Amino acid sequence: MECLHVGEPPDDFECWERKTIYIHNFLDLPDAKGCDNVACLPEFKCFGHTWQLDVYPGGVDGADDGVVSVFINNLSEEKITVDDKIIIMKADGSESHWTDERENMEFTPEEQAGFGDSNLIERATLVENQFKYLVNGALVIKVKLRLSEGCYNNRIYQHSPATDYMDLFGSKKSCDIAFDFKGEILTAHKLVIKSKAKDFYVMCKGYSKKSPMPITDVDRDVFDIMLASLYGGEVYPEEWQKHSEAILKAASKYGFSTLESQAEAWSCKSINFTVENVVGKLMEADGKNHARIKAAAKKFIIEHGEEIVASDSFELLHESLPLMREVMAAFVHTKKRKRENGQAAFSNNDE
Repeated sequence: MECLHVGEPPDDFECWERKTIYIHNFLDLPDAKGCDNVACLPEFKCFGHTWQLDVYPGGVDGADDGVVSVFINNLSEEKITVDDKIIIMKADGSESHWTDERENMEFTPEEQAGFGDSNLIERATLVENQFKYLVNGALVIKVKLRLSEGCYNNRIYQHSPATDYMDLFGSKKSCDIAFDFKGEILTAHKLVIKSKAKDFYVMCKGYSKKSPMPITDVDRDVFDIMLASLYGGEVYPEEWQKHSEAILKAASKYGFSTLESQAEAWSCKSINFTVENVVGKLMEADGKNHARIKAAAKKFIIEHGEEIVASDSFELLHESLPLMREVMAAFVHTKKRKRENGQAAFSNNDE
């Protein structure tokens, strides 16, 4: 049930809607890894939209081995921007594993991919602790959704559509914030920034049109793309191919959460792992919670294990014992599977 609000709530009011989903006989579901092995759950309504939680009992392609992947999708034809969080519940009602609370996530129609976590929880944790995590054999998942732009009087009020914002992009009309690129000034509108990138809006406090915010660590072309995205501008494939890693780095630093998620997906396609750089990229992805890049890096390490162990870059893993354990656990699991299939542990040594 959605909440009824009388009057306009304050800015810090947490207007969360919650949906609890029970996946009965979870351990009986096929645990093969891959995007085709999805347990599509019944649809549910929230904020006038139809949603669906997709659970992959054996993990999606690119995830770690032996994990459960969970994603939420908007099945309605209209776009909607929400804050979201997905939580695995324990049998006693407490929270166990969860995705990061993400803000300003733009869910597009059903032909687009949803958001979630490729490595939400290890399947072995559920198998070995059934009475702790399962309720009569059911895996319990709680979905939390909140409109990014407010919900008042039992009706949804959103700011102007993103396409309307594009009329303002680059215009000095009503602009009240400026950014300084070594003397070159770019203007914008705080209202747009606040509605689409709350973390960046906080960073902009204290700056104005007369007192520009200096931007020294992002190329002008990349920042133009980032700012245009807040106004509803589309990032074209050729721009992703050229700037995806730079956009990911900048979006992560400045709190452009929606753009960061999109940039991570594109970076996974274009990132060039090598024996020399993969450990560093793994540690960077782990620190910034880029699950897809982290999974791809671990897969590369396992496939090129002997070369990486013999390289100087492997010493970097000693700086993070938990990450070292993750890599070793993934390697052992992969080695076990390949032995069962009569294959060598490292793919680059396969005959």
